Amino acid sequence: MRRSLNSTSFGELVSDDSPSLHMRRILPLLLSFGNDGIPVLRSCAESGINLFLMERLLLFFIISAAFPFGLFASDSLPFPVSIGGQAAKDGTPFAKIEHPVAADAELAVESKSDMIIVNVNMVTAKNEPVQGSTPAVILLQGKTKTTIDKTMDGKKLPAGNYIMSVVSEGNTASILFTIK
Repeated sequence: MRRSLNSTSFGELVSDDSPSLHMRRILPLLLSFGNDGIPVLRSCAESGINLFLMERLLLFFIISAAFPFGLFASDSLPFPVSIGGQAAKDGTPFAKIEHPVAADAELAVESKSDMIIVNVNMVTAKNEPVQGSTPAVILLQGKTKTTIDKTMDGKKLPAGNYIMSVVSEGNTASILFTIK
C-alpha cells in the first residue's frame, strides 16, 4: 500500500532508512505550494500564521543557504596560480593556462603557506597520464615564486602537454598547460 506524498507524515519520512527514498519524498514536500503544503506546517496555519508566507520563507532560506556554495565553489583552482605571467583560468575538471609557456617559465602561487608542493605530470591530448613518464616535483619553501625548470631531479621539462597539481593550504589546484 503506497500513500501519496501529501498524506505521508513527517515521522514516517524520518524513520525511513533509504537516503534516496527520503530525498524523493522530502523534495516534493518542500516544493509543493498547494493547500496541503508541508504537513508539519499545516497546524501552524490554524494558529494564525500565514502558511503561504511560511512556505515561501522556508524555500528562500534553503535557496539562500545553497547559493554561496554554487557561486564561490571552485573545484580546480582554490587559490590563484600563474605560469609564465598567465593566470590560470578556472575550468572543469581542471584550470587551464591558455597559451603555451617556455620551459623556464615563472610559476607564481598566491598562498600564505610556508610549503608549496608542485607535481607536474606529462599528459596526452585527452589529458590522461603518459605511460612511463615520471612526475616532476617542485618545492617552494618560504616563497611563492620559482621557475618550472627547477625540479627536484634537476631535469628540464620537455615540450608537451602537462597537468600541474599545486598543493598548498590543505587544497590542491589542478592546472593544464603546454610547454612549447
